[in-house]
Amino acid sequence: MTTTLAKLSSANAVVFDLGCGLKKRSDAIGIDRIALAGVDVVADLDRYPLPIASNVADEIVASHVLEHVQDVIAIMEEIWRICKPGGHVIIRTPHYSGRYAWLDVTHRRAFCADSFTYFGQSTYSYYTKARFEIVNQRLVYFMEKPYRRIFSLMAKPVQALLDRHPTFVERFLCYAIGGIDEIQVTLKAVK
Repeated sequence: MTTTLAKLSSANAVVFDLGCGLKKRSDAIGIDRIALAGVDVVADLDRYPLPIASNVADEIVASHVLEHVQDVIAIMEEIWRICKPGGHVIIRTPHYSGRYAWLDVTHRRAFCADSFTYFGQSTYSYYTKARFEIVNQRLVYFMEKPYRRIFSLMAKPVQALLDRHPTFVERFLCYAIGGIDEIQVTLKAVK
């Protein structure tokens, strides 16, 4: 915990890496429920409040974490609480149509391109106080590096189509192209 306090006081920007595991971002304060190497704060992301003060984070990273939590609304409310006004949240999570969405038995859910509009842009946003603006979002077609060369002839045009018309591809073509692997979204906390 002393390391965490030193990072908070000396850093230009305060960054938290939620569910960092062994792959913590080097400039971040790592939070995970298991005391692995690099984890600065041991905390269960399903128990609230998290041991972090309100309005302190310039940035929060949640890479392949949200699909594991029990209550997405509750963790997004915690993320919103921890973020400074205008703080950014970088999320990577499996797309519902991709093979990685359900390959891991610890996944509780998968997401679609419109999942994050729930927090401020949806007509059902009254179920949460957490408000975020979507800064950017990208659907990633093919992540597997060993096979990327083999399928590059197909992957490049599909990714270009996804970048231009994500909703159309997601709705009408995602299973025909073998699924979309991942959603990458950057949110800005609105307070």
